[in-house]
Amino acid sequence: MEREEFIKSLGLGLALICTGSCMSGCGGKGDTGTPDPGPNPPGGGGGGGNTASVNLSTQLMAIGDQATANGVLFFRIAAGNMPASFVATESICPHQGGSLVWKQAQSRIQCQTHFSEYGSNGGVLQQPQNTTGTTRTLKIYSTAVSGTTLTATIA
Repeated sequence: MEREEFIKSLGLGLALICTGSCMSGCGGKGDTGTPDPGPNPPGGGGGGGNTASVNLSTQLMAIGDQATANGVLFFRIAAGNMPASFVATESICPHQGGSLVWKQAQSRIQCQTHFSEYGSNGGVLQQPQNTTGTTRTLKIYSTAVSGTTLTATIA
């Protein structure tokens, strides 16, 4: 094999390897999958990976307050310490893993990366902006209150 042929074939092979690595790193299925937060996502709180908890004596005291624990975004939508006063959902956007925040004034959950918007029931109100791909409905977790602890069951 001539030197020039060898270099060309090496270049093509390297390009294929790099392309394959990039595609596998991007998920291979587009960007509609849910990022894997692992067994103990950041944010603290929770127990054993299937629940997340916040302390109502120090967090979520006013309507519109929000907190993140164990990969769950909690926010208060009404007065009182009943489960119906709170919503618990995943804390990362299923589109490309951006942080989700509760926008009380608009009664929406919004992704801070591509501005997807969701209702408090998890339904998609606005698809991602200035990007490709779509998003899916957010998971909403059941909540329970025991004393001053609000717990979400991650199912």
